Amino acid sequence: MHHSPCPGVCAPFATKPLFLVAFVLAGCAPSAPIDGQPGSGGSGPGGAAVFGSGGTTGTGGITGSGGTTATGGVSGTGSSVGSSGGTGIGAASGSGGVTQGSGGSGTGGAGTSGAPGTGGTSMTGGNGGTSAGGRGGTTITGGRGGASSSGGAGGAGGTSTPGTAPPNPSAGCGKANPQVGSSGSPLMISSHQYYVKLPTSYDPNKPYLVLFMFNPTGNPLSWAEQNAGFESIGAKDAAIRVYPAPLSMANGWGASDVSFFKPLYDQIVATYCVDKARVFAAGESSGGDFSSILGCEHANLLRGVGPCATKNVSAYPLNATTRKCTGQVTPVVIHGKNDNVVGVANGPATRDFYLALNHCGTTTQPVAGYTDALSNCVQYQGCDSGYPVYWCQHTDPNYSGTNHGWPAFAAKMLWSLFSSY
Repeated sequence: MHHSPCPGVCAPFATKPLFLVAFVLAGCAPSAPIDGQPGSGGSGPGGAAVFGSGGTTGTGGITGSGGTTATGGVSGTGSSVGSSGGTGIGAASGSGGVTQGSGGSGTGGAGTSGAPGTGGTSMTGGNGGTSAGGRGGTTITGGRGGASSSGGAGGAGGTSTPGTAPPNPSAGCGKANPQVGSSGSPLMISSHQYYVKLPTSYDPNKPYLVLFMFNPTGNPLSWAEQNAGFESIGAKDAAIRVYPAPLSMANGWGASDVSFFKPLYDQIVATYCVDKARVFAAGESSGGDFSSILGCEHANLLRGVGPCATKNVSAYPLNATTRKCTGQVTPVVIHGKNDNVVGVANGPATRDFYLALNHCGTTTQPVAGYTDALSNCVQYQGCDSGYPVYWCQHTDPNYSGTNHGWPAFAAKMLWSLFSSY
C-alpha cells in the first residue's frame, strides 16, 4: 500500500493498542439459585430441631442435633486466562483457555429427623479465556448467592466483573435503503467527503459495529477501502465501514479536522442502524494521528482506536495530565520500529499516553498470533477493567521499505479485537 509521507516534520505521537476505527462481547446470565428443602424437625419427645436451625433442646427428649450451617458454596472462580502462547484475540486467533468457575454447593442444616436442605449454589463465573481488549477474557458475571437452606447460610456469589455491554441501537435503526455514496460519488458533511460500506445482507433493524478508517496524507478517498484490508475479512459482513476524507487531501488530517468528527458521527448513527456501544476508529500516518486524537477528545463516542505511524500534533499534546479526555478507549498503538518517515519516537509516546489514561502497569503479555517481527504485539497488564492497551512495534517494510506504512497484520488483528467487544 502506497501513500505519500506526511508533509512537514513529523514528530512522535502517543501509541494506542487499538487503532481507531470505530468497531465492537456477551456474558453468561446466572440461573436462579436452588432453595433448600426445610428439615422436618427432630424427634425429641419434648422438642424438635426447627428447620435444621440448630435444634432446640426437647424438654424431656433428645436434644435435636440441629443442622450444620451451610457453607454457601465457594464463589465462582470465573475464567482463567488461557495462555495459548499469549493473550488470545477474540474468537479469531488464540481464544485462550475456557475454564468456568466451579461455584460449590453449600449444604443446608439438617434436623435429627429432618431431611437436609440443600444450600445455595453459586453460579459459575465467566466463560472464556482472556481475549484482546479484556472483555472476552473477563468474568462475565459473578455467581449469585444461593438461597439460604433451612439452618444454613446462603451460598456466597462469585465476584462480578464487567462483561460485554448490551447493544445500544441508534436512531438510524428501522430506516431502510439509506444512502451510502461511493468513492466516486461521496456524501458530504461539514465540508468533508465520506462514503459508507454496509455489511453484506444489511438488516436495518439490527445494530451493527461501526469502523471509521482515516486514510494517510496525499492519497485518494478510496485508499482506505482498497488498502486497509477490512473489505476482505469478517468486517465486510459484520460491520459498517465509514471512509472519510480530510478537508485537504494534500495536507492530510490535522487539528482543524477534529470538529468535523461529531457531525459525521451524528450523521452515521442517525442514518444507519448502529450499535453505539461498539464504535471504533483507526488510521494510518496523519489518519493515525487523527484516530489517536479522537481517542481522547471523543472517547465518549468510541470504544477503541487503532492509530498507526503517528507523529506529534502540537495542538493535542500527549500529556495525560493536561488533556481533558471525555472517557476511556481500548487503544492498539501500531508503529514501525524503524520508521524513517515520521521517526520512531511518537509511537512509544502515544503508547505511554494511553497507559497513563488507563492506569496500566508495566508488565506485558505477548498477543497470540502476533508475536513475529512483522507484528510484535503485546498487551499491557493491570489496566482499568475493560480498557487494556496494546502495543505493536513491527518491522513490516510496507510503504517502499520505509517501515512507515499500514502493516499487513493490522486489519486482521484490529478486527479480531474490535469484534470481540
